[in-house]
Amino acid sequence: MNDDQLEQFVRSGLRAAADRPVPETLRSRAQDIPQSTPRAARWSWRLQIGGGVTAAVAAVVLAALAVSVLPPGQGPIAPGSAITGSASPTSSAGVSAPPPARSTAGASSPAPTPLPAGPDVPLAGLVDATHGWAVTANRLLVTADGGSTWGDATPPGGFASGLLGVAFADAKHGWVAINVAFTSPSDPGYGRVDVWRTADGGRTWSESRLPPARFHPFGEIMAQVQFDFLDARRGFAFLSGNLAKGRNDSDLFWTADGGVTWSADRPTGTGSVGNEGTVAFATATDGVIVNAFHGTGVVATRDGGRTWTDAALAVPSGPPAAPPVMGRPAFTGERSGLLAYLNQTDAASAVWVYGTSDAGASWTVLSPVPAGFTEVAFLDRQHWLVTDGPELAETTDGGKTWTRTQATGLPGAASLSMADAQHGWALVPMTVCLAFKSDCQSRTGLYSTADGGRSWGQLEPH
Repeated sequence: MNDDQLEQFVRSGLRAAADRPVPETLRSRAQDIPQSTPRAARWSWRLQIGGGVTAAVAAVVLAALAVSVLPPGQGPIAPGSAITGSASPTSSAGVSAPPPARSTAGASSPAPTPLPAGPDVPLAGLVDATHGWAVTANRLLVTADGGSTWGDATPPGGFASGLLGVAFADAKHGWVAINVAFTSPSDPGYGRVDVWRTADGGRTWSESRLPPARFHPFGEIMAQVQFDFLDARRGFAFLSGNLAKGRNDSDLFWTADGGVTWSADRPTGTGSVGNEGTVAFATATDGVIVNAFHGTGVVATRDGGRTWTDAALAVPSGPPAAPPVMGRPAFTGERSGLLAYLNQTDAASAVWVYGTSDAGASWTVLSPVPAGFTEVAFLDRQHWLVTDGPELAETTDGGKTWTRTQATGLPGAASLSMADAQHGWALVPMTVCLAFKSDCQSRTGLYSTADGGRSWGQLEPH
């Protein structure tokens, strides 16, 4: 079967699978795929947290076509949720390790944990201490008072045809990528990505369009769009996550005028030399892709994404038993940055923090985080927060010492982001299933803190 025949087969399978119910086990695996997040500010994370729409859909589609594609308990990247902190969804530098196996012999099933009340918030972004955005019920909502009140900022036409990505560089400048509706592959809208932009906090929007993508032009299985803006004018759009097309193919576009126009595609390579994953740029020329499927898992560019090379990064301890899971890097300057790295060996799983002083060309181990903590947020080079839901740990000396406190009001492990030392948001995804997982419900709650993560309250965007 040649490439064209394979693509036609996948599209046919997608149409056929659309009418089939998706088994809950596959739905659960899709929810475990790590996602990206919006970029970090110089000394704080600008958060986009949430599920990855396209990657999850692609995983479910592949599983529906051939269940054997995904080994039991694994997603196409690795088990666990997004590494939290800064930028995708998303961002973040937190990692969720898979839970340890437990014996069920003679044990009764525990009562299911109640779902968080309030609306389901699959995506949210914290811009500063008071401004943020959230996607819920197919609407984009914005807040200017830390989440007490919300306003509708949905672009014209809404998200009915498919939301691919959201990002805000500041309280006024934001971008939304939408998969254009189509009825057949011959339609002009097939595989087209429209980018809506605002310069007034979502009150008004203007439309532009990404040029044709080389590796992700398929309307049925559009890739997630990861936005990474250096400021209100300069930024990248990265298409990655179309696993039905291939694990190592991604497309990259650049704008220098706030998204009015975009460069032609700068594909990152194909096949074994391509670079699927999560993107982050320190400057208009220097950037990295993490969670790549070859080499060290990190590749770097010095020419704005036209060429990529494997970065130097040593595994902290022991041969990995599973592919590493890395959060989106937090660049704290044009050359320096931090990266959370989940290393899984046969003996244990641990999260390590790496640092770079050459814009991502090489990374060295700085410190492990305390055992059991998986969600990491970087405020600056020395100040980090980690949480496992009920407990918080904080370091102000780059991981040399840690202070632990209780984190009240957070019902479970969460994607975590801090705008400053006191103000942060977290998304808590939860799934409750009845007997034999035959009937499951999922909801993601949005929570905020104003005291450094010690206490949390649920936000209700509406």
